[in-house]
Amino acid sequence: MKLWAIIVGRTPWSARDAPVPRQAGEGVGRGPGGPPHHKRWLPLLLLPAMLVLVTGAQQESDAAKAAKAAAAKNVQAAKKAPAAPPLLEPVQPVLAWIYPAGGQRGTTVEVTASGTSIAPETVLVTGGGVTGKVVDGSTPNKVKFSLAIAPDAEPGERELRILNAGGVSNRFRFIVGELPEITEVEPNSEKSAPQKIASLPVVIDGQILDADRDYFRFPAKAGVTLVLSVEARSLLPFIADAVPGWFDPQLTVYDAAGRQVAFADDNRFRPDPLMFFRAPTDGDYTVELRDVVYRGRGDFVYRLTIAERPCVTDVFPLGGKRGSEVAVEYRGVNLGVNPTAARGTVKVPADAGRTIKVNGLPFGVSDLAAVREVEPNDAFDRAQRITPPVIVDGRIDKPGDLDYFVFSAKKDDKLVLQVQARRLGSPMDSVLTLYDGKRNQVAENDDWNDPLEAILTHNADSRILYTFPAAGDYYLRLRDIQGKGGEEYAYRLVLDAPHPDFTLRIAPDNPRMGVGDTAAITVAAVRHDEFAGEIKLAVENLPLGYTASEALIAAGQNEGRLTITAPAGAAPGVLSPVITGMATIGKDTVMRRAESAESLMQAFAYTHVLPTRQLFLAVIPGTAYTIASSIVEGKVLEVKPESDTPIVIKVLRKDGVKAGVTIPAVRLANGTITTKGVFVAPEKDEAEIVLNVAKDAKVGLRQDMIVSGLMRANNQSIVRYARAIPVVVVAK
Repeated sequence: MKLWAIIVGRTPWSARDAPVPRQAGEGVGRGPGGPPHHKRWLPLLLLPAMLVLVTGAQQESDAAKAAKAAAAKNVQAAKKAPAAPPLLEPVQPVLAWIYPAGGQRGTTVEVTASGTSIAPETVLVTGGGVTGKVVDGSTPNKVKFSLAIAPDAEPGERELRILNAGGVSNRFRFIVGELPEITEVEPNSEKSAPQKIASLPVVIDGQILDADRDYFRFPAKAGVTLVLSVEARSLLPFIADAVPGWFDPQLTVYDAAGRQVAFADDNRFRPDPLMFFRAPTDGDYTVELRDVVYRGRGDFVYRLTIAERPCVTDVFPLGGKRGSEVAVEYRGVNLGVNPTAARGTVKVPADAGRTIKVNGLPFGVSDLAAVREVEPNDAFDRAQRITPPVIVDGRIDKPGDLDYFVFSAKKDDKLVLQVQARRLGSPMDSVLTLYDGKRNQVAENDDWNDPLEAILTHNADSRILYTFPAAGDYYLRLRDIQGKGGEEYAYRLVLDAPHPDFTLRIAPDNPRMGVGDTAAITVAAVRHDEFAGEIKLAVENLPLGYTASEALIAAGQNEGRLTITAPAGAAPGVLSPVITGMATIGKDTVMRRAESAESLMQAFAYTHVLPTRQLFLAVIPGTAYTIASSIVEGKVLEVKPESDTPIVIKVLRKDGVKAGVTIPAVRLANGTITTKGVFVAPEKDEAEIVLNVAKDAKVGLRQDMIVSGLMRANNQSIVRYARAIPVVVVAK
């Protein structure tokens, strides 16, 4: 009745809607012989359905008419619509996804790629052992190519990119595996009709499209532990237009009767699920893979491995000293004589970086000696005494466990007290608390955001940088904030003096420039332990004829920009220049090589910078225009406070290009060095900008000014750069 009332626009349960009271002797109507009032109600009961049918028919008719009218209109519009204007220069390729995202070594895999302007001339794959060949590049946004994987190719991750006239694309991960691989075959979206897996082990390459779910039937034997693992977020860590910002798969296993017998939706803090499945009886089982909230789209690509194979979940300790051999304990499944535990030795190279990989897990690297945590140390009175600098390898052994340590410090000593756990694969979510000798709390930290670990969904490690106001004993308490514990809750507690330093990153990792053109390269500095000094940037490994500007990341700043210019006769291709940074830290002069990186957006809001393997600088043909300044290359422009300096910007357009160019404003050094934006009209080939130096500009200030141009024409927005102009503020 409520639905009927809504349909006809009446108030529900009005007096006319009220049922007629039943009279004595009346029963339930059974057709024509029923009581008279049932005959009266029959039309009312049927009327809503009849109205819905009539209305639906009318709506269908109206919809059909509207569709026909729209189709006719579209035909007319297509006849009248002008052809799309020709591109002024090639568009840079952007990869959205590739499928499959891996293959077994010794095989050739046909891959479909989706994106924008990705018709390839060449398929680039880092790491060796994999070569690409174009199969079908007839459509610009969906292409096919084959990847031949050498039998001796090193297993693991590669970075795949597309190269064409528009430059080099962003990377997508491609995995070289050792197990047999198959691709998902649709239809397999119903539990009653799964794709049958003939034998194990196997890697299944698949996609979850349009709220899809994929089912696979596989054989299993009682008592055998099978490892079911998914690679999904690890293939594409962040997605710009999806919430929470990645494909979040889950696994469910059903027996032959359709009953759920196992489930996994993650691997501790990692979104990609890991399942250890021990079949209760011999037979066939069905695994379902879907997104946790039933989403689906082209970039929801996955690799599902089902195998009876060793799988290490934990290594203890979590790290070791450079140049040493470390005795370790492994935990996991199918590990040998003792299936869930094993022992071994890890050799740590003398030149190792921050971490190395041990059985697929991160293993911390340091120059400090380590000691083991000694229980009982769960109270102030039982605190374990340690002497900085030192690393303590320990565990939160059981839920609710507390680990206390005591150490001595001198007045004005400064120490970094930090936990390395989540960054090294431990599920521990630490809280670190510092107390003075009277057991008064003086500092505490829960989570510290490590800028070099952006791939983590939660930076859960703790860190305190503390200057001790008085000499004496101090206490550290370490616990898991959620009160959890167990053998897997391992940690490294580091007490060390600060080590001021810096890491350099280049993003984007795929800049481009035209022949005779200039590329602007942005270099970001991640500063460590309060290092705030200037960093001088330089470019190496450029071919003959190419030039690069020197640049400076000023003291206290986190970014610098330099330019690389191609000669007029340069051949199109790809360069891999090396960018270094040099700084004085204390009494030492140190040099650091910049690593390439990509900037990825997550869920419309967050931006993360992840390292990549190589910088690809593309030199492309046929650019629409270039710009240059009147300042002689290599000259340092000396300016004085409270002054104006005119600079001429010249625009050289390609034949046939008649669009105007906007020269945006420049703002440097917190606005003390600026220019105003100007517009170079289509019929003009130069304009003057004025470099204004404020009265409060500091003498000795050095900045690298890079002037850019923006042309909007033929549905393209094209940015170009002039060579960097070194600017130094001198005294009046």
